[in-house]
Amino acid sequence: MRTHLLFFCLVVFVLVTACEKQEVKWPEATQTSKPWTRWWWMDCAVDSANISRELAELAEAGIGGVEITPIYGVEGEEERTIEFLSPEFTDVLRFTIEEAGRLGMGVDLPPGSGWRCGGPFVPAEKGLWNLKIEEKKAGKDASTYEVNAVQNGDKVKRPSQGGEGLAIDTYNKEITEWYLSEFWKRLNVPEGKLRCFFHDSFEYTGDFTLSFEEEFKTRRGYDLNEVLHLLANDSIEPELTARVKSDYRETLADLVLESFIQPMTEWANSHGSLNRNQAHGSPGNLLDLYEACDIPETEFFRQLAEGEPRLFIQKFASSAAHVSGKQLVSSESFTWLDEHWKVTPAEMLRATNRFFLAGINHMFFHGTCYSPEDAEWPGWLFYASSQMNNRNPLWREMPVLFQYIGRVQSMLQQASPENNVLVYWPYYDVAAAEGKLFKHLAVGSPTEWFYSQPIAGLSKRLMNAGYSFDYISDKQIGVCKAENGAVLTSGNKSYEAIVVPATRYIPLETMKQLIALQKSGTKVYFDERLPQSVPGYANWKEREAELVSLNKELDADWVGDALQLLNTGKVAGENDLAEKGFYFLKMKDAEEDVYLVFNCQNKRLDEWVELNAVAKEYVLMDPMSGSITKAKSKGQKLRLQLEPEESVFIRCVTKKADVKAHSYFNPDGKKTDIDVRWHLSFWEGGPIYPGDIDISQLQSWTEVGDPETSRFAGTVRYSANFDWDGESTAWIDLGKVYDCARISVNDKDFGTSLGPVFLWEIDNLKPGPNRIVVEVSNVAANRIRDLDQRGVNWKKFKDINFVDIDYKPFDASDWPVQKAGILGPVLMYSE
Repeated sequence: MRTHLLFFCLVVFVLVTACEKQEVKWPEATQTSKPWTRWWWMDCAVDSANISRELAELAEAGIGGVEITPIYGVEGEEERTIEFLSPEFTDVLRFTIEEAGRLGMGVDLPPGSGWRCGGPFVPAEKGLWNLKIEEKKAGKDASTYEVNAVQNGDKVKRPSQGGEGLAIDTYNKEITEWYLSEFWKRLNVPEGKLRCFFHDSFEYTGDFTLSFEEEFKTRRGYDLNEVLHLLANDSIEPELTARVKSDYRETLADLVLESFIQPMTEWANSHGSLNRNQAHGSPGNLLDLYEACDIPETEFFRQLAEGEPRLFIQKFASSAAHVSGKQLVSSESFTWLDEHWKVTPAEMLRATNRFFLAGINHMFFHGTCYSPEDAEWPGWLFYASSQMNNRNPLWREMPVLFQYIGRVQSMLQQASPENNVLVYWPYYDVAAAEGKLFKHLAVGSPTEWFYSQPIAGLSKRLMNAGYSFDYISDKQIGVCKAENGAVLTSGNKSYEAIVVPATRYIPLETMKQLIALQKSGTKVYFDERLPQSVPGYANWKEREAELVSLNKELDADWVGDALQLLNTGKVAGENDLAEKGFYFLKMKDAEEDVYLVFNCQNKRLDEWVELNAVAKEYVLMDPMSGSITKAKSKGQKLRLQLEPEESVFIRCVTKKADVKAHSYFNPDGKKTDIDVRWHLSFWEGGPIYPGDIDISQLQSWTEVGDPETSRFAGTVRYSANFDWDGESTAWIDLGKVYDCARISVNDKDFGTSLGPVFLWEIDNLKPGPNRIVVEVSNVAANRIRDLDQRGVNWKKFKDINFVDIDYKPFDASDWPVQKAGILGPVLMYSE
């Protein structure tokens, strides 16, 4: 009887297990998974009523928090001004923090006004310095050189009233700590109320500090005065000059890290807050500087070309986070993405996707300018923004973008990145390069410090072969450990291999560590050749000889083409995804493999792909619509179909998933041209509402009917009736649309497309008459053009006032009229 009972229980268990289906759902949205925005306060001319209104509008749209940045003011609004760090400023800041908290939002703040740490309380002796080498003739053909420290006069950039003054010396720890202490006393907010303190990209220009000679000698082992002649004339002995420059720059790098960023992080943490820092622009090793804060932040600057993504610079921030075990990596997003009021939703989506591909999971918009309700359109504006505010006619559709970002970030913040290769960044090749002593490592063009180096070509080859990788610095390699054939970083992150690009200079300590890791079982590969020399000036020939000796310890099998070496070492990339044109991130969530896959091309991709992951089924999670479906699969292959700039999560589930089958678009099906008469109603926007228009041929609404349509910016409702004799389900393609569209058919809402493709699956068609309504929103370029043609004075801002993308005075009066609306053709596809 007992045997029968056991057998019965076993049968029941097998049947239940066989029938059990896995539930797949999106992670819960959090304050951090939602996008945030930089909120400029112009001369802090804010009030509680408008603060409450704007925060409520942002929260309702789907914004998770704000970074308040006080900047210059508005002409004629001086009565509203609140002096930065005054008691009134403290009061309004405290109110904002409480109001944001009530709405479930967070608040970040820079430790200063505008850009750069500094202000009116910074005395001259605590400001920035530059090195000036003074030449003195010692005879007919001889000269001596002396160090001369010159105050460079750098001030806070774009400050609000009360924030003006000298920038601090960023290479002096005592000055940094003094400034932050003074700032905290004047700020006077309770500890822990500000989520983060934020430091923008390094825009200080000092290259010296009064203790520099002492620091240089202690760190580099020789007297700077002995080699001033090499810095004064770098054409005499270029090799030696490069070595001295490398030492000089390395000393600046040490001081920026130890005297500025690390103390800032410690200070923020001591007051219950985090430190969010943009390391780029700094004269130092960006990977170490990004790691030295709590939330590393990168940015794109200016336009992004369509097609293949260019995102390696942005991976420096995410690499530092991954290597050191940090959860969040942020981005300053959409800075000068295009000219004012011309930034389209498709451009925003393209930039968003590039950030995600670079490993970003905490986006900040650049941004939103506070503007009182009584300010006439276009309100108060910042000069380098994509205008993420409610005066932008695209605002009504921005929640779709915000939801998309939120879904992606919720998954990226929950899952663990699964990059399997580390790529060494040869910082000392950059430190020894020609040019000024202050080596500005920017994210914008030109980025010769990266793209002129062999690491750029290696990065592209790895990406095109389907490898997921992070960059790693000398300091970070120095604390790595070998474990079961892999390498373990300080953040307890495991990688299968380290790849060293073709490198000229490498520190002996780094090379010894790489050899030690290799001897302990870690795969360490050198692309093309071994490093040639050591950095720096002191005893360099002896150290170079030691490097040559170390190189002989390496087996020739570890040197060559990196891709071949990885393949031989059985370090696998997702080559099938890459070969078929997809870009991706790979991660682990609850022990399941998850991929975030993008189509960054200008054409549809429809391929059967094989992943390096075992799964019972492949579940597709669409972050734009939120839909969850099951992919068509054959064994370990699945069908993946993505439109340009479309993305999808692939979840490799271990049980059958309780979701419906995915619906694929068939471009070869029956095609019907919806050639009907459209009725156009100007729904919301301005400056005025033109009369309704009926058109029989689709064209830009700026070219038909009322002449007022050429300056209208807002939303126009297109409606039409059409006959249908096919199945109830079909696909509709609106063709060319300027600039985004929301569609409904037979009173059912099918959502908004941000572009660049305007394609929906419609499932409620009926025989005979059907009704379609499309609401199209355009950019505000035509309305701004109209203001400038009529000479309306809306550009009334202090400091830089208002400039165009080339930093020249902004004037839209000679712009051509931008196209707007549906241009079609509108096509229906059915089986």
